[in-house]
Amino acid sequence: MSTHPDQQSGHEARSAKTRAHLIEAAIDVIGAVGYEGASTRALAKAANTTLSAIPYHFGGKKELYLAAAAAIADYAAGRFEEAVGVLDNNHSADGALRLEMALINLLHIIVEDAEPHSWTSFVARCTYDNDEAFVLIYERAVGPMLERLMRAASEISGRSPEDEALRLRISAIVTAIAGFRFLRGIMLRGMSWTEVPASGVEQIEGMVRDLCRSDFLSIHRSQ
Repeated sequence: MSTHPDQQSGHEARSAKTRAHLIEAAIDVIGAVGYEGASTRALAKAANTTLSAIPYHFGGKKELYLAAAAAIADYAAGRFEEAVGVLDNNHSADGALRLEMALINLLHIIVEDAEPHSWTSFVARCTYDNDEAFVLIYERAVGPMLERLMRAASEISGRSPEDEALRLRISAIVTAIAGFRFLRGIMLRGMSWTEVPASGVEQIEGMVRDLCRSDFLSIHRSQ
């Protein structure tokens, strides 16, 4: 007996909805208590579904964890592309200024904190653990962005894109920018802020510009 197309499409829609709820629940729960602390029962409850839905849709807890990481990675890859896309516009400004603009764009994506807080907690946990979920996020989103920035710095400076000093400096700048999201408590308490004001964002932007225009990246002369 064949399944009616409407019944099949209805089943697929419900299945997709359940998968989406489980991924959202995984981000929320694992972001709050970590992978080891998140039981499958708690994940199913947070998704308002049955315990059997996890193995049915994903195979198990680990696969659900990686699916949640993949969802964040795909989203982040798109946002990061927005930031570094300016590097491809050869007619907008010279290379050094385009690199500066790309880093400023990244800064605004980081400090605007547009995504749910649970996303930040989830990424912070898997980054600290440096586990398979972070490898997935890195390879799909962070790594390609870093390589674009490193190639741009290489073209400007005349140094090899494999030069460890250059790679370390780009990595350090990106890590510092990411810190404004993942370590924001240090900045807020250090500045006696309850949240980052518009004037604060302008000051941070100025710091990034100063760093780009300094000898830190050696982008204005070959070494």
